[in-house]
Amino acid sequence: MNNYLIDLPVSEKYDSSDNILRVSKSTNQSLYEEVYTFAKYFKEELNYDRVPFCKMGMLDKPCNVLLFTEQAFDQYYGDSMPYRIYGACLFSEMKIGDELHHKLEWIWFHPFFRNRGNLKKNWFRLEKEFGDFFIGKPISNDMKMFLENTKSEYKHIQI
Repeated sequence: MNNYLIDLPVSEKYDSSDNILRVSKSTNQSLYEEVYTFAKYFKEELNYDRVPFCKMGMLDKPCNVLLFTEQAFDQYYGDSMPYRIYGACLFSEMKIGDELHHKLEWIWFHPFFRNRGNLKKNWFRLEKEFGDFFIGKPISNDMKMFLENTKSEYKHIQI
């Protein structure tokens, strides 16, 4: 793996009271750039040959893009509460027969935010929103272990 810095953006521009920012075509372009940055970190860490996201969004298919945030108390100086963005994920939409399904293409959290319950806390929220979604391969060893140890009513077939 190449050496690179992992910056965590902090912003007062976006309200993230539920700790998830939904990125869509109607949101600010800078949010797409944040997602792209996390997609680059994902590529670097897992030694992929391409970044799994475009700065302009996913141009070839419908998708749901999420940024994970927390309040940045260390950056709060009395105006509005800033939010630190610590991860991102992308769900694509796929039609099987007449049914619409979702596939988790990738998810990446900053290393500092791993093993602190953030994925587990957000996982159930993702299941509530996207149901029994598929999970795209290849899957990291950490994600395999997470899936084995997470009690879920869903199977989350890996494709």
